[in-house]
Amino acid sequence: MIWEMDSFNSLVSGIQQLHQQLQQSAVNAVNQMLTIRNWLIGYYIVEFEQNGKDRAEYGKSLLKSISGELSHIKGLDERSLRRFRLFYLYYPQLANSIRGSLSPELIAEQKWGSLSPVFGESVKVGSLFPQLQTGLFVPGDKILSNLSYSHV
Repeated sequence: MIWEMDSFNSLVSGIQQLHQQLQQSAVNAVNQMLTIRNWLIGYYIVEFEQNGKDRAEYGKSLLKSISGELSHIKGLDERSLRRFRLFYLYYPQLANSIRGSLSPELIAEQKWGSLSPVFGESVKVGSLFPQLQTGLFVPGDKILSNLSYSHV
C-alpha cells in the first residue's frame, strides 16, 4: 500500500496531538481528585475527630494512630495527614467546589452528623482560622482546576 506522504504525516501528527491532549486531561483529572481527597481527609480529621476544635484532646497521637492504620496506603503518613489538616483549614472555600465534584453517593451520605459532606449553611467550614478568610481570596473552583495539590 502506498500512502501519500502529506496525508500520512497529518495522520501521525493528529494522533500525537490527540494523545498529548488526552494525556494532559488525565493528569489534570488525577491531580484534581488527589487535591479533593487531601482536603476531605483534612476535613474528616478536623471536623469529625476533633469536633471543630483547634486540637483534639489527644493531640498528635490522633495523626499517628490514623497513619498507623493506613500505612498500606502510600502518601498517608503522619506528616501528610498534618498537611491535609492544614490544607482544609486554610482553604475553606473549596467546600462548595468539592461538593460539586463528588458522586451522588458521597453527597447523599448523611450518617456523619451535622457536618455532612453537603456542607450546609450551618457548617462553618475551616472556621478555626477566621483571620485567613480576609485578604487574598481565590475561589475554590480556580484552585481545583488550575493547581495540583503540590502547588497549593
